[in-house]
Amino acid sequence: MNDELELSVRRDGDELELLAPAPGAFTLALEEGALLFAGATAGVLRVLERDHVLRVPAGVHGRVTNARPERVHEPVGHGALLYRLAPLDAAGLTSAPVGGAAAAEGTSGLVLRSPQSGRFYHRPAPGDPAFAEAGTELSVGDPVGLLEVMKTFSHVPYRAQDGLPQRARVVRLLAGDGAEVRRGDVLLEVEPA
Repeated sequence: MNDELELSVRRDGDELELLAPAPGAFTLALEEGALLFAGATAGVLRVLERDHVLRVPAGVHGRVTNARPERVHEPVGHGALLYRLAPLDAAGLTSAPVGGAAAAEGTSGLVLRSPQSGRFYHRPAPGDPAFAEAGTELSVGDPVGLLEVMKTFSHVPYRAQDGLPQRARVVRLLAGDGAEVRRGDVLLEVEPA
């Protein structure tokens, strides 16, 4: 099981900087433009062969303005800059795709949750059609997206569990394309087909 570390924060004018809490290898970095908010997963830091999920501290939110590292496992020192965050206006915060518990608000209660933590993708490749979108009918085993964990991709299948029907229709996607999700985060809302 992964441990968790909270990112350190430093203010730079109107922007916030999120810093490495320890030396290690930084991976699963978010892309430029991603939204970060308190409690969100912000990558993984491998310290002495042990993975630590990086969490955004309370009171911090913003849009990532720096590019991801070029290396998959970027060596970083204690206090190294991992993310630079631009402040959000109310419109920027509400228009962004969401995941996790916040995404479940206002749903019918029939939701498909992520089987593990990673980066969720709607389509098999850029430019390809999405696996599922609003109105798509799903049967058990149909793929609804891809989950990337440590550069390994696997299909996320529809499963009739936790009260979900054997056949369902997608009401809406709640996790953004390329969003970081944690195990149990809501991916999509469905209704019986």
